[in-house]
Amino acid sequence: MREFDVLVLGGGVGGMMSAIYAKRRGKNVAIVEEMMLGGVLWSIEKIENFPSYAEVSGATLAENFIKQIKHLGVVSISDEIVDVDFSAENKILVGKKESYTAKGVIIASGLSYNKLGSNEDDFLGRGVSYCAVCDANFYKDKDVAVASRKGSGIKGALDLVGVCKSVTILDSEDLSVYAKHTKNEKIKVISNVKDLKVTGKNLVEGVTFKVEGKEEKIKTSALFVELGKKPNTMLFKDLKLDENGYILTDEYMETSIKGVFAVGDIRAGKLKQLVCACSDGAIAGQNA
Repeated sequence: MREFDVLVLGGGVGGMMSAIYAKRRGKNVAIVEEMMLGGVLWSIEKIENFPSYAEVSGATLAENFIKQIKHLGVVSISDEIVDVDFSAENKILVGKKESYTAKGVIIASGLSYNKLGSNEDDFLGRGVSYCAVCDANFYKDKDVAVASRKGSGIKGALDLVGVCKSVTILDSEDLSVYAKHTKNEKIKVISNVKDLKVTGKNLVEGVTFKVEGKEEKIKTSALFVELGKKPNTMLFKDLKLDENGYILTDEYMETSIKGVFAVGDIRAGKLKQLVCACSDGAIAGQNA
């Protein structure tokens, strides 16, 4: 069993920032990541709201973070954690390849977006987005569409409508009541949408779908997939979670179990942004 002072589960922004702060305190730190360090950054084409950059690609940001943690000597482990035991002072994490133990554990395993199950990922970062707040400004004064289920896309549409020329909500259920009462002329609602697919060459140019068996299509510069999301907390049922399954923490990012911390999108909080994950990570790394 490999021993560390601090183990970070997840190699996204929150996890890497946690590792940076813990390592700078002289701790023996490792990040355990199933895929690759950088997480969701690799799928983001352009970022305009990260400090010190007018504009930066997600890949560039990921590379800079990775250089920093390597320079500091943070250990990077490629493994999938399949079980945890937080009952003792020394926490145990069981991976598919090895087992690990540490007195401090920082959970940064993020969340998963509910998907259409169509071809949307072929256009990810090129017109398809899972975050209206993050990417609205890239489509200023353009026509965009929102994939919705039982009204899940309404909030995203409202985030977009102040920036975009028009927003079309494509809902898989009946949103006729909302359509009737919305007073925003820039929002259009199409209900009972099935088989929604993205069209275009290199970028999103439109979407096709069926309504009551009839094939339809509209032109759009972007499709925002707002079908909900779920935190990756399947392994952490012993921690206190909120009503939506997100991990509850105190101001030091510590969970209901001493020595276990949570940062970034997996933590209960209203705003899910890169800078928020960085802040969470700095606090957790300083206290783990």
